[in-house]
Amino acid sequence: MRKQRCLMTSYLCCAFGAANASAQLAQQPADKYIDAMNRLERGIEEKIPEVIEKLRLKPGDIVADIGSGSGTFSIPMAKAIAPNGILYAVDIDQKMLDYVADRAKKEGVTNLRTALGIYDDPKLPVKDVDVAFFHRVLHMIEHRQLYLNATAPYLKPDGRIVIIDKNPEQSRDWMWLKQSDVDTWTAAIGFYPAEKFDVFQDRYFVSYQRPYGNSVLLKHTEKKDSTKQQQ
Repeated sequence: MRKQRCLMTSYLCCAFGAANASAQLAQQPADKYIDAMNRLERGIEEKIPEVIEKLRLKPGDIVADIGSGSGTFSIPMAKAIAPNGILYAVDIDQKMLDYVADRAKKEGVTNLRTALGIYDDPKLPVKDVDVAFFHRVLHMIEHRQLYLNATAPYLKPDGRIVIIDKNPEQSRDWMWLKQSDVDTWTAAIGFYPAEKFDVFQDRYFVSYQRPYGNSVLLKHTEKKDSTKQQQ
């Protein structure tokens, strides 16, 4: 009898965990999601200029804000790469994109475009993206490896995949992702940690690149080679 109770308890815990996971991965209605995002992002607004500075965004860059939400990063990033850069706000909910587009119009931002993605593909209209930016989004994507696989072809050879997320030990109230797992998924498509930034206390901020073109990874290699020659 005791064994049966233990098995039933384990089953219920697993069932609750699965249901909780599904609820977290589900997309909320746009109006509720926008309100929730605006509340959550209020505490990081002062960090946005530093994020833009660390990423060295400049006029002419092509940036995709994956899971753009209410446009917290989309709008200031679009301003940073204006006038000839393009910011693609990507979401799977057209109402979310309509909200961001309207917000951009109200703020006089003319270089923001919207892209309606699907669950496993951002569906960007171009293949020369400089930065694919994921701020607290990758953990909400069910098939993470598949999504990253689909994202890579939209990037320039030396384009960057930028991930800002949390390790599970940093907060146990959500389905956060280990950075080591993200490193593995990006390595599977030839992207490796190129830069890590200490901007946030409660989340990691990593830029991944392939070793091509103007990649920071190549600069690291050249610096090491130069140091060896001097020795």
